Amino acid sequence: MASAAATVGQRAASMRRGKVIKKLVVYATVLFYLFVVLLPLYWMFRSSISENAEMYGVAIQFFPSKFTLAQFDAAINKWKFGQFLVNTITVALITMIMTTVMASLAAYSLVRIRYPGRGVLARSILFVYLIPGGLLFIPIFILMQRIGLLNSLLAMIVTYQTFAIPFCTWMLIGYFKGIPAELEEAALIDGCTRIGALRRVMLPLAAPGLVAAAIFTFTLAWNEFLYALVLCSSNACRTLPIGLAGLVRGDIYLWGPMMAGSVLAAIPVMLLYILAQRFVVAGLAAGAVKG
Repeated sequence: MASAAATVGQRAASMRRGKVIKKLVVYATVLFYLFVVLLPLYWMFRSSISENAEMYGVAIQFFPSKFTLAQFDAAINKWKFGQFLVNTITVALITMIMTTVMASLAAYSLVRIRYPGRGVLARSILFVYLIPGGLLFIPIFILMQRIGLLNSLLAMIVTYQTFAIPFCTWMLIGYFKGIPAELEEAALIDGCTRIGALRRVMLPLAAPGLVAAAIFTFTLAWNEFLYALVLCSSNACRTLPIGLAGLVRGDIYLWGPMMAGSVLAAIPVMLLYILAQRFVVAGLAAGAVKG
């Protein structure tokens, strides 16, 4: 009996040690990845509030010895990042609103309205999104040139929707399929039109999916580089990614204004994700598995 009790005690102690080791490994891994992710962000912010002499000095200082906003002043006033920020916000917001509206209507029609070819069209939407964007920039450039939209914010707004609408429609299809049709039928019986049922029943219930689609579109338009570079060669319509690339002059990197511009570009998206992360996770998960 004594030996059996000792064996049980040893096994329990071994299991406790195993759990402790497992937790330590998990925590160490998480801390390592946090360090890898957060260190570049901290260094970007640290460089944006440091003087050039300290930034280009030989000695590496983890904390700035003197706080300054000179880099932000140079980025906004000398390198026109204020205008680039306004352009980026304008393009991202308009693209987000128009894409969310169009994707909602498209997803609703594919889920609720019966017409020939509906299934084939629904399945083909995702394949359109999977076409590499690099294959289309020459045809899109020629098209925008012929209709006179080059060097305008409208060219980017229209182009970004061609990539965002298919994905958002595909995601919202899965979400709309998870909403019971009986709720919409009850609204139609009570006298609602199709648009009224969509607005009063479907969209409120699909709010997490709509928020996820909107934030995906906003992020795509905010960070996009290739088409912004191809479609706009004028400072009047440049966006933040193009402005940041313009601070690289051959082998010369203007680190101060570049880091300040990077902070200006990162803060709005970070705040947006922090405020809406609950809806993003719920919307992406539901859109992926429902239906």
